[in-house]
Amino acid sequence: MEKSTKNRTLKKPDYYSEEFKWQVVQDVLSGRLTKEAARRAYNISGNCTILYWMRKFSGIDDYRAGGQPVTDLSCMSKNKKEIELQERIKHLEVELRREKLRADLWQKMVEVAEEDLKVPIEKKYGAKQLTDSSQKGEEK
Repeated sequence: MEKSTKNRTLKKPDYYSEEFKWQVVQDVLSGRLTKEAARRAYNISGNCTILYWMRKFSGIDDYRAGGQPVTDLSCMSKNKKEIELQERIKHLEVELRREKLRADLWQKMVEVAEEDLKVPIEKKYGAKQLTDSSQKGEEK
């Protein structure tokens, strides 16, 4: 049996963005819409989808183990912000690790070049900067 789609005005998306999910959860928690009304208003096909989103944004990993339901919106937004910050930290740690490897590679290249060419490459602190030879010719 095929379901009638003539009453549907919106095309069902393949996936829902995090912002969309967050907005629906905010509408339900604020009391503007019930879960069922939000499901109909936003054309969400799953009967329990909004409930799953609410659990996801609440920060409770194992909802079957019990726990206090989240009714305070600031707590949920804090959890979302914490998740975003943790993702940002992971990204920055990867970048830092990559830059450390890059710095180590450059240091090793300088050491090998100094050994092979027998020329000191590393700058000695306190040394005076060399003047450009083209500038010397112009001054004379």
